[in-house]
Amino acid sequence: MSFCAVIAAGAACTAVDVDVDVEETLAGESELGAKGPAKDPPIEVVVSWPIAIQLVPPLGTSLATCTRPRSKPADPSVDSPAGDPILQSPNHRSRNGIDLHGRWDPGSSYDELEQSEVPTHFRLAEITKGGRRVGAHVEKGKLMGSFDNGARLVDADWAGAELKVDLLCVDGGWQTFPARIGGVSATGDGYDVEIQDPDRAERGEASWRPACRATLEMPEASWATPFAEVWDERGTRSSSTAHFTFACATSAIIKCDRMGYIDVPDNDDAQRLRQACTRMVRADFSGKDRSATAEGTLIDVEDNRGIQVREQGDHVPVLPLEAVWSPDGAICQNHWRIAGHPNNYGGAPTTCSAEDAALDPSRPHLIRSWSCRPGSLCERQYSSVFLKNWPAPGGLTQWSNVTVVNPNAAEATVKLTVFPTGGGAPLGAVLIKIPAAGAYSTYGDPRWNAIDDGDLLSDRASGWIALSSDMPVVATHRTSLRAGNTWNAPARLVEDEPFLTSPSRRLFSSYYLKSWPEAGGRTQWSNVVVNNPATKPVSITVRIHGVDGSLHELDRALPARGVWNSYGDSDWLAVPNTPTKTGALGWVEIRSDEPVVATNRIVHRDGATYDAPVALLDDVGFAGATSAAKELAASSFLRNIPATGTMTQWSSLIVNNPHPEQVTLTVTVHRNGGGAALRSFTKVIPSFGAWNAYGDPDWTSVPATGSGGRSAGWVEISADLPVFGTNRVVLRDGSTLSSPVALFNDEPLVAPSSDSLVSWPYIKNWPGGEGLTQWSAPVVNNLGGQSATMRVKVWTTDGDLLGELTPTIPAKGSWDAATDLDWDALPHTDGANRRSLGWMTLIPSTPLIATNRLTLREGTTADAPIVLYDATPFVRPRN
Repeated sequence: MSFCAVIAAGAACTAVDVDVDVEETLAGESELGAKGPAKDPPIEVVVSWPIAIQLVPPLGTSLATCTRPRSKPADPSVDSPAGDPILQSPNHRSRNGIDLHGRWDPGSSYDELEQSEVPTHFRLAEITKGGRRVGAHVEKGKLMGSFDNGARLVDADWAGAELKVDLLCVDGGWQTFPARIGGVSATGDGYDVEIQDPDRAERGEASWRPACRATLEMPEASWATPFAEVWDERGTRSSSTAHFTFACATSAIIKCDRMGYIDVPDNDDAQRLRQACTRMVRADFSGKDRSATAEGTLIDVEDNRGIQVREQGDHVPVLPLEAVWSPDGAICQNHWRIAGHPNNYGGAPTTCSAEDAALDPSRPHLIRSWSCRPGSLCERQYSSVFLKNWPAPGGLTQWSNVTVVNPNAAEATVKLTVFPTGGGAPLGAVLIKIPAAGAYSTYGDPRWNAIDDGDLLSDRASGWIALSSDMPVVATHRTSLRAGNTWNAPARLVEDEPFLTSPSRRLFSSYYLKSWPEAGGRTQWSNVVVNNPATKPVSITVRIHGVDGSLHELDRALPARGVWNSYGDSDWLAVPNTPTKTGALGWVEIRSDEPVVATNRIVHRDGATYDAPVALLDDVGFAGATSAAKELAASSFLRNIPATGTMTQWSSLIVNNPHPEQVTLTVTVHRNGGGAALRSFTKVIPSFGAWNAYGDPDWTSVPATGSGGRSAGWVEISADLPVFGTNRVVLRDGSTLSSPVALFNDEPLVAPSSDSLVSWPYIKNWPGGEGLTQWSAPVVNNLGGQSATMRVKVWTTDGDLLGELTPTIPAKGSWDAATDLDWDALPHTDGANRRSLGWMTLIPSTPLIATNRLTLREGTTADAPIVLYDATPFVRPRN
């Protein structure tokens, strides 16, 4: 078999180029101490079955005493030492899955404290249930036991069993905590996991906390598996007959189990191999239990036993040999897994010899790892759609173009590969070099225009795009509907969407629309495209949640490198109509057995069928499970704001709840100028439900900021559980909420960021065909309670700094470049024609969100009538 490890969410993968990014906070060493419970003679254990636990601290003891202060992030407002391009030093973001055992969360009462590693050293000899002693041992991943009278405990019988655990706290001392096993699942294959803190109960708070952290992407991460072994403060394992360890589903121990390094014959070599695996997964080069990796880091793995075999082929990134691993750490090393990681030990690495790198069955406990290093095309991003001369209703054709921005201080190498919808061999590829701080566009590139499906008669193609690069870049996909069958025919519609950077096993989109009525006799429809970046087939379940609480599910299989498109799918179209309506409204969830990416296309059609002519369209990437958040914002609140001619601007939110529990959220509408909020109100979203602001009385009664009941501002959202959502901005031909839609754009709600942000394009008075010109202007919202100065840098496509602004944004206020005279005064890249083309960087000093608004105008001035409108959030380059 072949295997690659993506260090995220505790899961192993078999496709080496699936890269998942989980964003949390990286910490230091294990909580296990040098002196712990006595070690015992070995006992055989084969692990395969999960159990979850509840921990109950002794009365008067706080779990806070067994955690550590949370590490502080670096100041993101400081430029990188490399100079002007804007990438900061890597922000290493998660221990989840990198820890030896897993994580439990001390909770919001301890915001200043870091999440801690799951307690180990559970006492086998002190397990009781109902006051009766249970004789217990660990066997094949299960707790096996019986009462003194011989009655056995199996599966659900363990619910309510009480245990004791020895935990090393940050002061260096050991404390013994009571523990118990929680309720058993209906299938008997897992248990809920909680931990209790008496201090919380004294404050009147919920005192039970999860012992293993579940995530939206991995609900099963709440389970723990018992191992008849213990691990010391250096990450060294020992078998035990008196103690056992619980490991969470996201832990390094479980990862090694899934790779096959646990369920092997239990002899000295096998035990050493298991320990070598945990060193390798966590990049513990020094063998001192100091993880030097981060979630989403791509590695390939091979060992001398043949349990894991390196995966090779044209579809696999060329990964150089990183290190050779023993139970005590790396015996040799060619490069760091992550350059500059704070846990990289000092000294020059010992270069691996050819002998070290070769298969050697005489050393069965060694493992080799391959990972990226500078120059490797390992950064991966995706666009769900590639279209070339593809027919659209109304005599139009669809075309794709890609723009790639290099925000680094060095040249970037980028490869764009187009795959057919059915998977298999690529249709074609373009390899490009982008100068430091430069940009590249496929528009007019003959290599890009030559990509097709091989049918010379049609000269058209459809598929999807994979981007690989040797350093972080920012890419945007533009879909154009053109009146003609050439790449430069006049554009009737233009839609920009950022490339997708975080494949996930669980994805969300705010809209399922089927024949949903729109003003002016049009109907709204949605279709999803799901892409499989892996080199093996995947299975997906598409869940359509109705606004009435209904659930409709579809199961589909995607070939390796293939696509599923819902367009015309009979099951997709068979979702029942919303009660009392002529169409269906809901939202979409995708669950997959391997990480995938997806895009939802929202279309307004001139007719009542799914294939009626397209009037308007908008593409929105699905949100990965890791992008759901408790704090989100939308760049605009608009009600009856004049645009051009008779058109007015309106906005409406949808917030979706992806949890089986109800969610309470607070919606606050702020003034653009900051100061007191216009209005704040609370909404409760039922299980797997959604809140739609359209027509909501709290939303429509937000106070006016201008005459005629007009109101403008931006929106801040906080929730008690992570949510996702969309802000829809509509230009209506009239001054009422029911006036016909002339243009619309869906923007995902985004989490505030203090990182540097990038957007393409910076464009001013640039030709758009048929007398139209293109214009862009960012809108930035300050979520902080104090005014903030932000640096705005504008770059040319050749990598030159065109200009820099330092606007001040009031507390809870906004900056709109379109009304800033300094923005208008920036130099032109084409002075002879008084026009500009480039890209932008924002370097904030406080958490903010930013959106780039693009308009096509009927004229050569910034206030000429709007013909097309699109808005795209600024994005943070991948680290």
